[in-house]
Amino acid sequence: TVWTFATVRHDRLKSAPAKVTRRGSRYAIMGAAWGAPIAAVEVQIDDGPWTAARLYGPPPRRRTSRGYAWRFWTFDWGTPAPGEHAVTSRAFDVDGNMQPAPDDPFLASKRTFWESNGHITRRVIIP
Repeated sequence: TVWTFATVRHDRLKSAPAKVTRRGSRYAIMGAAWGAPIAAVEVQIDDGPWTAARLYGPPPRRRTSRGYAWRFWTFDWGTPAPGEHAVTSRAFDVDGNMQPAPDDPFLASKRTFWESNGHITRRVIIP
């Protein structure tokens, strides 16, 4: 038996909407991004435009481990219409790389959720 040792290095650029909260009639979407020094996250509701989310924490430094840590983000959704909505996020790193869309050829060979770093869409129902 031959054992090999491999360390985990940098993950691929990824973001995910994690939860939706309500305060009064206003809603906010919260999520996280990771895999590279995160410069920006954008959120898309249904088929609408991509809109910037607000990132928490200090800007990343490229050559430090902190630059590869998770960055949390929030998006002010306002007062969405009742019904089911698709909430999608995408991340950008400090070098301008963008988290790939689901139809990106790079993702064609990915078989599981854990291998793919494509956009993640959550279904949300607003009462």
